[in-house]
Amino acid sequence: MTYSSGSLIQATDYNNLAWGGTQGTYTTSVKNIAYVMGVGNANVGYGQDVSLINTVSANATVTATQWSGLFYMLNRALGHQSGAGAQVASGNLNATAGATITAFANVSTAVTAINDYANVAKFSAQGSTTTGTTLWTSITGTQGALASGVFTRTVTFASADQARYFFNAGGQINWTITASNINSTGRSGDIVTLFQTNLGGGNIRYATSDGRTGTGGTAQSGDDAQNKGYWNLTTAPALLANVLSTTASYTTDYANVSVRTNGKQGSNFDNGTIVYLDFGWVSQSKSFNGALSANVGIRIDVVAPETTYLTSVVTAPTIG
Repeated sequence: MTYSSGSLIQATDYNNLAWGGTQGTYTTSVKNIAYVMGVGNANVGYGQDVSLINTVSANATVTATQWSGLFYMLNRALGHQSGAGAQVASGNLNATAGATITAFANVSTAVTAINDYANVAKFSAQGSTTTGTTLWTSITGTQGALASGVFTRTVTFASADQARYFFNAGGQINWTITASNINSTGRSGDIVTLFQTNLGGGNIRYATSDGRTGTGGTAQSGDDAQNKGYWNLTTAPALLANVLSTTASYTTDYANVSVRTNGKQGSNFDNGTIVYLDFGWVSQSKSFNGALSANVGIRIDVVAPETTYLTSVVTAPTIG
């Protein structure tokens, strides 16, 4: 029979709500809890243990324990996406031993809601931040000669699914830039300003990014691109921010940051196990501006998904 408010819950009804029909087969054709909370596929799936909602044999009775498990998993998904206020009220549970379990329309509606693409990327909170170690790169150039370069930092996940779960569940990668003038020339000072003040830092999330947290400079095309999150990336560098100097005599100098991945690696349509942050710079050739010598440091911090409604399943990525 069709699942409807007030009707008895049959095995088929329960299985459709839990798994979309067949256990272990992730599907979007029938909205279900396991697809969102379990392995899922691509940008859907939090990697949680969904054995609590194992399917029921055909024509078997749905027990109070099974219905309680489904209700619990559903509320974890609702809580993660939208907070405690979005959860289905416990008065709809009716799952005491010996009681007749009846269907509730708001449970079915809630299962549909957690599968909505407007909701799967939402999170009500984030977890703790692991502060990284600053890694330094030396930037040099001879007097009167153009100097340029690109240096790269990497964020490497233990597996394709770990990368998926991290970003799907609200994980975030932050970077902070510091710099120092080694030889005290104006040319070196300009590069320091470009990186430390104008770029400053940035972050990347599920489908959005912040190309720079700094201020000043003249922003160029691609600056502070908001739509370059993990799931929007390719193996080609995507420019997040490019800033020209506003320091007199150095207005053609610039620094920028781009992001890319190593592309699909697993069987569940991830978007890469490695996120590459490419930092580029140009210091123009001028006869008067002296040699270039500066150090630029990149610190990468990892913001984990929340653990109020989800169980941590992601090992902290390796920073390189």
